[in-house]
Amino acid sequence: MKLLRKILGGISLTAAMFVFQACYGTDYYCPSMEYNFRVVDTKGTPIPNIKVSSQWQSNGDYVYDWCFQGVSDSAGLAHLWVEDCNGLDVKFRFSDDDSVYAVYDTIISHNTVPDTVAADSLAIPQSSDTIDIVLHPVN
Repeated sequence: MKLLRKILGGISLTAAMFVFQACYGTDYYCPSMEYNFRVVDTKGTPIPNIKVSSQWQSNGDYVYDWCFQGVSDSAGLAHLWVEDCNGLDVKFRFSDDDSVYAVYDTIISHNTVPDTVAADSLAIPQSSDTIDIVLHPVN
């Protein structure tokens, strides 16, 4: 009787797992892209404590939320890993808490590799490349 109970319990658990997988699908791996930024002012001086956020750029009507990624260090460097689940372009936003510098947005796509990214340009860094982000002071 105990053996029959264990067999039926195993079959029930297997059936429940099968139904769950059929309804929700299997987990899939979302690769991450490595992004390296050096945040500087117009004179080339590194700027620490600049917040970096990212947002996927939708091909349709869906708007993705901004996601905080990190802060630049004392050398102005920000090393980030951002998920690339659906191959969409990524928009990065650079801002500071004190509003000393103007908020800077740039779109990174899978097309080119620049040394410096201009606002709203399209580029993709390779893992060893560092992209210079130049912030302008607010007047």
